[in-house]
Amino acid sequence: MRTLLTFLFVCFAVTSFVKNEDLPPQYALKIEAKGCHYQIVINDQTLDEGKSYKTISKSYNLGKELKENGEQDIKIAMLRISREMSLKATQAYLKVSLERNKNDSVEVIKVINLPTFPYDEDEEQPQSIGGTIVFER
Repeated sequence: MRTLLTFLFVCFAVTSFVKNEDLPPQYALKIEAKGCHYQIVINDQTLDEGKSYKTISKSYNLGKELKENGEQDIKIAMLRISREMSLKATQAYLKVSLERNKNDSVEVIKVINLPTFPYDEDEEQPQSIGGTIVFER
């Protein structure tokens, strides 16, 4: 009986400390927007597009949108809701962050904030503001 318990304990100890195989990293894109029309394009395919008068938050798992390997291209655009409404009037902003999840860790690759404060006093506010995230998978 004692040898059986010792054998079971050894089997339990050996299987408990086996290293899990490394999973490929997962990529997530988090979006927060308010007071603007926004568009997110990944590798020439539109991921999300919409208008928001109130604050919205979205999160996307980018497993299917990314290419298997090579350079990845994420284009972000923030536009006015209408020509008559300035960016300051709608308190427009767009925050996009790209994260890589591998095993138990999360790494922020890039954060893009499209604020409007540089244009608050500008008579001719731009129709759109944009940014790009380029990274290797």
